[in-house]
Amino acid sequence: MEWRRHIARYGDGWFPGEPWVKWSFVALFALAAVLRFWNLPGLPFTHDELSALMRIYPTLGETIQRGVIELDTHPPGVQVFEWAWTRIFGTSEAAVKSPFILLALIALFPLYRFALAWSSAGTALVSTALLATLQYTVLYAQIARPYAIGFFTIALLADHITRYLAFNRRTDLFGIGLAAVLSAYTHHFSLLLAGIMVLSTGPLLLREQRKPFLVMCVVSAVAYAPNLGIFAKQLGLGGLGNWLPPPDAQWLPRYLQWILHFSEPLMVVVGGAFVIGLGLAVRRSGERSPARWLLPLWGLAPLLIGYGYSVWRSPVLQYSLVLFSFPFLVHWVFMGFRNAPKWLVLGTAGLIAITSTTTLVLERQHYRVFSDTPYAAMVRVMMNHIVRAGPERSFVIFDAPRPQVEFHLRRHGMDPEQGIVWPREREAQGLQEQLQDPQWTHVVLGTSNGCLEERVALVRAHFPYLVHLEDHVEGQVHVFARQQPEHSIADRRLLQVISPSRRAGHVHVDQELTMWHDTDARRSCWDLVDHEFGIEAKYTLPAQPDTREDLYEVEMEVSHIPVGTDLSLVVELRNARNELLLYRASAAPATAGTAVVALSPSWVDAGEAPLEVNMYVQNRTKGPARIHALRLYRREQNPVRNALLAPVRNLGHLPLK
Repeated sequence: MEWRRHIARYGDGWFPGEPWVKWSFVALFALAAVLRFWNLPGLPFTHDELSALMRIYPTLGETIQRGVIELDTHPPGVQVFEWAWTRIFGTSEAAVKSPFILLALIALFPLYRFALAWSSAGTALVSTALLATLQYTVLYAQIARPYAIGFFTIALLADHITRYLAFNRRTDLFGIGLAAVLSAYTHHFSLLLAGIMVLSTGPLLLREQRKPFLVMCVVSAVAYAPNLGIFAKQLGLGGLGNWLPPPDAQWLPRYLQWILHFSEPLMVVVGGAFVIGLGLAVRRSGERSPARWLLPLWGLAPLLIGYGYSVWRSPVLQYSLVLFSFPFLVHWVFMGFRNAPKWLVLGTAGLIAITSTTTLVLERQHYRVFSDTPYAAMVRVMMNHIVRAGPERSFVIFDAPRPQVEFHLRRHGMDPEQGIVWPREREAQGLQEQLQDPQWTHVVLGTSNGCLEERVALVRAHFPYLVHLEDHVEGQVHVFARQQPEHSIADRRLLQVISPSRRAGHVHVDQELTMWHDTDARRSCWDLVDHEFGIEAKYTLPAQPDTREDLYEVEMEVSHIPVGTDLSLVVELRNARNELLLYRASAAPATAGTAVVALSPSWVDAGEAPLEVNMYVQNRTKGPARIHALRLYRREQNPVRNALLAPVRNLGHLPLK
């Protein structure tokens, strides 16, 4: 059958397919709807969603100028949509997320029609089963950002291209232009893919289709022209190299593992389906269709371009950016099912849907780890603690992006300037002085990704007892007490102490150091006067893989430091060959206090070899400085910190819902 007749064989009905195919799709579509809308009122705003909401201004012009041109790297389409939508429906989570979830869900239908036309019912149903249930598509449907809308506009574009090639109707030509323009205004990568799709359609056109198609392309380009200035400015910004590393050789394997939920059962099921489809395709290898090169082109080109740009220009490649092209990879992988019998199609689609849904809920714990945000949790814990302990005795520190936390503070009618310290906006020394104030009996500490890694240990040096702990995606909330309570949480372990009275392990102390004894406090200390070095200790870390994500915190307790003294605590991480993997240093506080250094083996590619922590004191000015103790702790890292993009091995202190 000639390929054009092949894609037109289902006619131009809005819902093509045999009855058993239609009902199977309806079942998968219903499952997809449940997975995406589940607990809609309880779905939190992510960091990026809150960022977009904080960039909505009273007028449309101000929103475009300040919210897009000055502060964003995306086209203005989604920001303009959110400006209009929130003016009508408000800024509750359910109101903001609903249209994004709905569009991402509806996208499954044109993708089904596309696969049915270019391949068969087998490919359409098996592909839909996977697209309906993967965390990849569920997660980005639930986030009110350009990914859900771009997923829809690209699906719409693919469907209209298919129908225009088959039926040569002007309405479908208009649909191509509209979908392409919407994709261009949604995201730069959906613009890239739309351009690839439109250009690759050219060689497939009939002679009489070429001129109208060219006119459509010109009209679409004119419609996008107002954004060219914004696009040029954003392109000049480069990429995300200030926080995103370029992809390495492990990027693609990690991406594939994440797509398949880091789950061996799902890998086996999907891999088995691919092998079966490949075997069926080999049996019918004589068939020829543009889909054989069209699908891999649409599916792989954005990924390869993004990979190359990230390596040779500036990092931009993230999993979210190739969501738009992902369905075409899935259709390509399962193209062999165009030759599969009905029982095999239904069995494979059902097994994929069941396995993917089960692992989404049980292995990925999607509805647990995505059920709260650290920013809302910080405000909730602060309010609950102040009710119990009183504001006059509670010191509140939020080491997190201020606009994101302010959004939740203002929801509760709270003034972010009252009683809250934002350490990203003030000197660390001033914070230490406030922590030493005896007025405070408790500290509420909220931290998010990007916070100072030593922040928890610095607070704990003054408030040693942990009375409340919550782990969240991209953040934590702690409550510390100065005095020992009846019940406390043990989340760290003391590994080594170096002091005049304790020198266990591999410790070196220069015998020429002056020793001071405080008979009243019954404590002793070393004085580094006239010495740059003199106190050093080493500790070999355990080789267990489950501890490599943990933080190792080193504290140096000091006193009697004159002004102008350059005193630091230095910590190195070295491998078995004594190669330096990580170097971190922390300046001692003025006069007296505690210096802290934190590190984690997970920050470096250290392999499985034994690692060693070297700790020493450096006194560059060789002035007087009294060292009371060095202590090394191992603190349990937040296990759900990166749970949306990494395996979920345990939930830690994630609050129960």
